[in-house]
Amino acid sequence: MTQLRTSKPRFKIRRESHLTSSDSSSLVSSWRMDVPFLTTTFRRNLPYTLYFGCAADAKLNPIGKFSDVYISMNFLTPAISSLLNNDEEWCKKMGFFNPYLDPFDHHLRGDLPIYDGEAYKMYPNHNYVYDKLWVAESQKLNCGRLEDLIKSPHEVPYPVFIKPRWGHLSAASKNCFKISSPQELQQYAHFKHMMWSEFIDGREGMTDYVMLNGRIMHYVSYIYSEGQNGFTDEWKYVSPSTKPPLVVTEWIDRNLSGYTGVVNIQYRDEKIIEVGLRLARSGAYIIATDNDALINNICNVVDNRFWDFSLQQRLGFAPYYAFKCFTTFPIIYIWPQYLLDLIVPFGTSKPFYEYYFEPAGKSGMVFLQFMHDDFDKGMAHKRNIERLFALTQVITIIAALVIIGLLFTNFKYKYYLVAISVLLYLTRFLNPISATHNLYKGQRQALFGGGPVSGPEDFGLQ
Repeated sequence: MTQLRTSKPRFKIRRESHLTSSDSSSLVSSWRMDVPFLTTTFRRNLPYTLYFGCAADAKLNPIGKFSDVYISMNFLTPAISSLLNNDEEWCKKMGFFNPYLDPFDHHLRGDLPIYDGEAYKMYPNHNYVYDKLWVAESQKLNCGRLEDLIKSPHEVPYPVFIKPRWGHLSAASKNCFKISSPQELQQYAHFKHMMWSEFIDGREGMTDYVMLNGRIMHYVSYIYSEGQNGFTDEWKYVSPSTKPPLVVTEWIDRNLSGYTGVVNIQYRDEKIIEVGLRLARSGAYIIATDNDALINNICNVVDNRFWDFSLQQRLGFAPYYAFKCFTTFPIIYIWPQYLLDLIVPFGTSKPFYEYYFEPAGKSGMVFLQFMHDDFDKGMAHKRNIERLFALTQVITIIAALVIIGLLFTNFKYKYYLVAISVLLYLTRFLNPISATHNLYKGQRQALFGGGPVSGPEDFGLQ
C-alpha cells in the first residue's frame, strides 16, 4: 500500500467479521488478554505486579494430549485473579526488594501509561499503531493475515514471520515464529488473529521517543545483542549517544502527527516490527539512568504538554548494559526472593534486577534480567548465574528422584525427609505471586504453544 496520512483512519482498530472468535469474552475475564493485570494504585507508588511483569494471561488454544487439562483449569481464573490483586500487599508484608522504586532517587509518575492496553485506550487518535499489519503495510513489506496465507501457502517466498496482529493484546515474544516452508506453516493453522510478513534477517534494536505535538523532543535507543536465544536478546546496550535509523525517525514523523507522549519502536535493521505508546519495559531502562532531568522532562510532556529546554544539557547518562539470563533446563525451582537478593547484586554495578520469564524459542527460557555498566563483568556474572540456576534445577530433579525412591524402601526416617524436602521446595513461592504466575504462563507457552484467540472487538476496544 501507499503510505499516506489520509489513509491512517482506514487502518484504525475496527470491527471486522473475520476477527470474531467463539472464545470472545469481556475484560472481566482476566486470563483472556496478554496485557498486564491492572491494579488500582497511586501512580507515584506503582504496584509490585508491574515490577515483576505481571500480566493477565491469554487463553491459548493448546495443542497436544494435555490440552483438556489446561482448558479445564479455567475454573481457577477467579482465584488467580484474586491472588494477583493482592500481590502488592503480599510483597510489602514480605519485605521484597522492589527494583523499580527501591534503588533509585527519581521515578516516573503521573499519567505516563505503563501497559499497552492502557496506552491503547489513552490515545484513541493514534492507537492504530497497535495494528502490526498496518505497521508492516505502511513500510510496503510483503505481509497479510495468517488465515489468508494458510489458504494459499505457496504464493509467497519463504521464510516468513508470523506473530499476533494486535500489539495491545499480546506481549513479549509469545507466538512469534520463523516459518521456513508451507508444510511448517500448517501446524499454526489453528492460530487466530495472527499476521505474517516477510522475514527480516537483521540485527534488532529499539528506541523510546518522547514527542510533543507530533515533534520528537528526545529519544533513547537500545542496541540488541547480535546473538539471540530464540527471538530474545542476550543483552541490550543503553547509551545516550546511540541514534536510531533515520528511516525509523522519518516514519514517526509521518505517522504520529499531533501526538504527545512516549512511543516505543522496535526494528530490525531499518524495518519497524513493533510500536507501542509507552516506554520499553514500563520505563525500567529510563529509570535505570537515574537522570532526574530526563525523567522529569518525560513526565512534563505527558502531564503538562511541556518540554523544559533548560534541562537539555543535562539529559546524558552513563552507558550501561541490560543482561538476560537464559536456561535450557526445565525450570522446576526458582530461588526465593531473599536468596535472589543475595546472589544477583554480588556481581552487578547497577541495582536493578528482576525475575523476567520469557520463552526463548523452543529450547529454553529467559528467567532473569539485571544491569551492569561493564560488558565483560556483566557477561561473566550472567554466565555464573545461568550455571548456578541450571545446577539448582539438576539438584532439584535428583532430590525428587531420591525421595521417590526412598518411599519404596524401609528407611526409618523417610517420611521426615519427604516432609523436609516438600518444605524446602515450597520456598520457591517466597516470591511475588506474579513471578510464579509468569513462570507458569511462560512454561505453558513453551510446552503447548497456541495463539491468541481474541481480537480487539472482543473487549470493546474498537
